[in-house]
Amino acid sequence: MAESHLSIQLEKAAQGDLKTLADLDARGFLCGLHETAEEYAARLKCLLKNAADLEKALADTGRYEKEGMAFQAQDRIPPSFYRQVDGLCQRLYAFSIDWVPGFFLDPSFSFLFGGCAYYYLPDFFALFIIRRSFKRQERWLIYNRKELLAHELCHVARIALNSNRFEEDFAYRTASSPLRRFIGGIFHHERDSFLFLGSVFLMLAAQILRTFWLPQLPIWPFWSGIGAVVAWLVLRHLNQASCSRRALLKLRPCFGDRAEAVLFRCGDDEIPRIAAMATPQECETWCRQQATTVLRWKVILHRFLSN
Repeated sequence: MAESHLSIQLEKAAQGDLKTLADLDARGFLCGLHETAEEYAARLKCLLKNAADLEKALADTGRYEKEGMAFQAQDRIPPSFYRQVDGLCQRLYAFSIDWVPGFFLDPSFSFLFGGCAYYYLPDFFALFIIRRSFKRQERWLIYNRKELLAHELCHVARIALNSNRFEEDFAYRTASSPLRRFIGGIFHHERDSFLFLGSVFLMLAAQILRTFWLPQLPIWPFWSGIGAVVAWLVLRHLNQASCSRRALLKLRPCFGDRAEAVLFRCGDDEIPRIAAMATPQECETWCRQQATTVLRWKVILHRFLSN
């Protein structure tokens, strides 16, 4: 990261310079939902300080620790790997990130682990890890290193949007497999996966009880429980996918082939609101109104609106 140049940019950003803000947006420094220019610049200055602390620790000791996790200098993801996903991130969402630290690391209980992004708020610091296997190979089981890197960088770019509902949908659109793109966003929260696994383990426990102690125990209620959880997750996901498609249709007449990049910069409450609008003209009017008061929308229109 060219910190001196970025520091100069942040001074301009704090003054609301749209060209500078657009350049930062293109580097994956997206504005928060309701951030002012001063708040945005202050957040990124804090990022610079934290990044400098990490670099100093790695240079001095070869090790950086954060909230109980240790990251080694020799496990740093090289810049060439970031460049491999530039085209994908640019094509989908019009951003390119080379500033976030990434490491090859296998956490505890990581048998099926692929990768994970970590956010440290409110000081806005981020880093991500991917499975150590990807240091030597491009594929591992169902995972592809390029897709995994792009996936995690999408999460990093959207940190300040505080998104839960649509977050995984955007990240999984980087997948090459239509099936992974479709089902990837089914689990919104950690509790969704716990709910599914909990229903499965209850059924397994019931099978054990029936086999050894309670032969009359009916199993169908436990299968029904699994079915109900899966049905709820799938129906919620289908409804959400429909919402995203309808929002994209409203944005496309105004923003053309950059409509998906605009949607990527929308908050969880804005996407359903856009989807519910009657016409693309109503959508454009709303976007322009937002840009009169919201810094994020000023930057969006500056970058992506052709007229």
